This record gives sequence, C-alpha cells and structure tokens, in this order.
Amino acid sequence: MVMTRRKKFTARRAPRVGWAHLAFRALTLGVAPALVVGAGVGVVAARGSGGDVVAAVAADTPFTVSGHGHGHGRGMGQWGAYGYAAEQGWGAERIIGHYYGGTALEQLPPRGITVRLMGLDGQGLNVTSDAGLTVADRPVAPGEAAHLTAMPDGGASVTVTKGCDGEVLWQGVTANPWVDPVNLGADRPALEHLKLCGGNSFRGSLGVALEGAEPRVVNHVDLEDYLLGVVPVESRPEWADTGGAEALRAQAIAARSYAASEGRYGYAETCDTQACQVYGGSTAEDSRTTEAVRSTAGNTLVRDGVPVPAEFSASTGGFTAGGEFAAVEDGGDASAPVHNWTQTLTAGEIAEAFGVGELQTVTVTSRNGLGADGGRVTGMRVVGADKTVDVTGDDARTALGLKSDWFTIVEGLTPAPSTPAAPPTGAEQAPPAAPGEPAPEGVAPSEIEKKYAELGGENGVLGKPIGPELSMPDEAGRFRMYTRGTIVWTPITGAQVIDASVLESALPGTGSAG
Repeated sequence: MVMTRRKKFTARRAPRVGWAHLAFRALTLGVAPALVVGAGVGVVAARGSGGDVVAAVAADTPFTVSGHGHGHGRGMGQWGAYGYAAEQGWGAERIIGHYYGGTALEQLPPRGITVRLMGLDGQGLNVTSDAGLTVADRPVAPGEAAHLTAMPDGGASVTVTKGCDGEVLWQGVTANPWVDPVNLGADRPALEHLKLCGGNSFRGSLGVALEGAEPRVVNHVDLEDYLLGVVPVESRPEWADTGGAEALRAQAIAARSYAASEGRYGYAETCDTQACQVYGGSTAEDSRTTEAVRSTAGNTLVRDGVPVPAEFSASTGGFTAGGEFAAVEDGGDASAPVHNWTQTLTAGEIAEAFGVGELQTVTVTSRNGLGADGGRVTGMRVVGADKTVDVTGDDARTALGLKSDWFTIVEGLTPAPSTPAAPPTGAEQAPPAAPGEPAPEGVAPSEIEKKYAELGGENGVLGKPIGPELSMPDEAGRFRMYTRGTIVWTPITGAQVIDASVLESALPGTGSAG
C-alpha cells in the first residue's frame, strides 16, 4: 500500500541537502559528480511516536540494490537453458532433467485446453475469419463478423454484421456460446483462424462465459496448437539461429507440462498472461518455435504419472530457488544479460513502497542459503517513523520493482557488478579508441560514446573530442571532454552534458538525461 508522506519535523537543525539536488547542481555547473556523490547520504532527525528524536534517512539518500537473475527463479532458467544448449551442447532432455529433478518424460495423449483471454475481461466477443465461421448453428461468410455477449443461463446473445462494424445481418440467442472455425481440426492453415476485430488471431474456437457477473472470453484450442502461441512469447525464437534450438525444445516441454497441470477456473483451465503462461495466439507464431513444439509433440514432465507445473523464469542468477523442484546450480546462466544487476532507489521511494513514514533502516533478516551472498532473501525488515514492516523477499521484489528476490541492499552508491560475455577463443581485447576515432569494430560503444553520437558526433553541438574517455576520482564514473562541453557518466545519472549552454539546448526543460 502506498501512503501519502507525512510532513517531516526536525530537531534543532535543518535536514541535509539530498544527493539528487547536489548531483544535479554539480552537473549544471560543470563539476564532476565524483566530488559530490555521497554528500546527501546521512540522516535527518524525526520524532518517534513517544516524542523521542530518532534517526530518519533523508528522502533522497540513494540505496544501491545489487542482485542476481530475473524472475522467481523456480524451475528452469531460460537463459541458463540457452547457455547449456548454445555453449555446452546440451540437448533438451538433459536440460529438462537438470532443472526438474524427480520427474520423468512421458507422452501426453492429444487433448484440448481452454484459455482465458484476460485482455478481454469485462468485454464481449467480436470475431471474424477469412474463411468464414459458424455461430448459433449458422454459417457466417468471410468478411462478416459475429458479436457474442454472455448470458446468465450459460448461453449468449448473438449479432452478425457485415464487417466488424457494418450493418446488422442477423440477431438472436443461442445456448451454445461458441464461435467455431470452418474446420475444428488441429493444425489448420492461417486462413481458417478466428480473428478478433482489431486484435490477434487464434486457432480453435472462441467463446464467452460469466465469472459471477463479469464477462470473460475463452479460447478452446488443441494443446499442441496452443503451445505454438506460447513458446515464441515466453522464449526467444532467434536463439535457434545461434545454437540454442535445444533450449527452445526444452521450453516447449516445460510449457506443455505447465499447461497440462493447470485447472484454474470453472470456465477455463489457464490464462494468457504471466499469471499463468503468456500466450499470443496464432499471431505470435514463429517457424523456429513451431519446430521446437512439433519435434517434442506430447513430451510432458510427470511425477507419478501426473503432469507437473514446470515453472520457469528468465534468469536464475546462477542458482535456482527450489520449491516444487530441488534447487540446483545453474552454470548455463553465466552469460545472461541479467545474471547480475544493480538498481538504485531513494530512501523516500523505499519508505513509500512500504508505507512506513520516514525511513530509518532497511535490513535483510534472512536468506535461503543457496548461492552467493547467502542466497535469496526470505525476510526483510523496513523500519520507519510510523511503523515497522516485515516482508518476504518476494514481497520486497514486487513492492520495489526489483528483478528478483536475490539481492543485497546498502545505503549509498556502489558500482554495478559486471558480467561481460567471454570473447571467442583466442580473441584479444581491443585497445580503447584514440581521441576522435570510433570504437574498434566488434567493441560495443560506451554510454558516453552513445550520448555523443546521439548529439550528432563531431558535427553536433559538442564538436570534436579533445581527450580520451577517463575515470573520475574514486572510480565514481567516467568523463570525456569535447571542444564545446563535456559528457559525464555515472551509474545513477547516466550520460549527461555538463556545459550549461549545451545542456539547455540538448535537454530542454528537463535538466537531466532522458
């Protein structure tokens, strides 16, 4: 819950000026942020409930959150699966066996699945098809559309129009609240798929239902056809082009198992968002992930013959979280772009997220003991002037918008952890570019170089460089000087121009980098 912040009271002294104000002032005056970083780190006095003066952290004091991985970390790590496939040559079955211990692979007989399309909650169904469709036992021609509204008795009112918003051709009611394609078989061509008016296309049938009094739209589709719209949006089809085809096959097996274990609603087994599995319908299909689904057809993870909820997340950070499946080390995740990450929050943002009033302390109280830094956070305490809140690591992740629940949090600014991808065997690291020269081919430009290019390079407002890119004192950031200004980069401010005249023209009305 977010609460309105209370007015701050001080005892005998004014609060210190915060870091954000000093950093901005330093930038506009051309002073290197390294000289002021930390100037606002400290506390102001605030009164506790008993009238005592207690320490409260200034609202704009920065806190650095350093973490590992992206997502809940349970089951398979998708970047880890890619690493195992592309870099270590593992097959899908070995990948699946590594992440989902205590399970077996069995063939699931052909079956359908019903999917709640959550983006249409509260709405009726408006659908057409290039090959025509059937509704209320009536054929609807190509170019015509059916509009269904769920009724309390389980049926639907139906209107057929010319086009999605043209003249009415027929109206009535039906006990069968489904729109069917011209052929109900699996693996039908795109011409026969049903298309939402102004939206995605879907294989199978589309229907309406009520959850209490709330309208719902449901897709009934063959399970293998459903997976064709899941794997490309839950994973990355392009992995097949860089040695990761087996990771996509592992994703197909995990997604099939998860779907087969679902049973969420009376009117649908699963949904189409991250609350279940993301599903984009046939619009999202990709030939590379279609191959992954078709080549693993029916392969399902089971325990005692029952499909298991094979959860997965983007990146484990190097160690899975445990839970339904035993925690395992994830060596494939090493080159994931979110293997390590850093995020900066202010004391005010933390206090607001937990509704504790002026922040006094934030402390990790327990971890699961798996992996570096003691593992994932299982308990965290946030103490404020108004109250103390104890939360789980997952609660903290959600409230603070963190990538995972595997993190450390400290007051002040610390450098971001780096996990550069290993160069090809035998490759040498290229030397830095000389003043005025572009970065060598194959070397990613720095944030300062990106900013310089964005401003027009040598022909832009800054002119030519007059020196190399250098580190600031205490490694707080980097800078490079040009004939008409300087670009400074820190992990918090990003790349910014610090000559005031250039700043005004490059960043009108903002005073900070976009």
